[in-house]
Amino acid sequence: MEGWVTTGKHRTRRRGLGMAALVALGAVSVNASGDVPPPAPRAIEIIASRFQFEPATLQVTEGDRVRLTLRSTDTDHGFSIRKLNVKVGVPKGGEPVTVELLADRAGTYEFKCSEYCGSGHGRMKGQLVVTPRAQ
Repeated sequence: MEGWVTTGKHRTRRRGLGMAALVALGAVSVNASGDVPPPAPRAIEIIASRFQFEPATLQVTEGDRVRLTLRSTDTDHGFSIRKLNVKVGVPKGGEPVTVELLADRAGTYEFKCSEYCGSGHGRMKGQLVVTPRAQ
């Protein structure tokens, strides 16, 4: 055991330093492997008012994480994307409501007001367009 001090205390310390070096090298190799933290969600603000959403068409790319922040300018509304199992209330008074979703499939998804808000409620619709990611 050339280079080792024969007392248990010193031997343990040298092994500990060796393990620390191996752990550090392992951490470097994980970072060097190309692991990248996921991108921040794509933020979209939506205003709900009688009897429309602004914007009425949302465009994202397949694979995007999307954060929708909804506000009402007048009365209680709702926001629903049935095919994506999204449904939230949007209270009157402008208090923001946030919903996050993963646009994992290309397609066009209708969204609509899910809280009766007056005679034009049935027309309060829009669409989320998820375009395929380029290969």
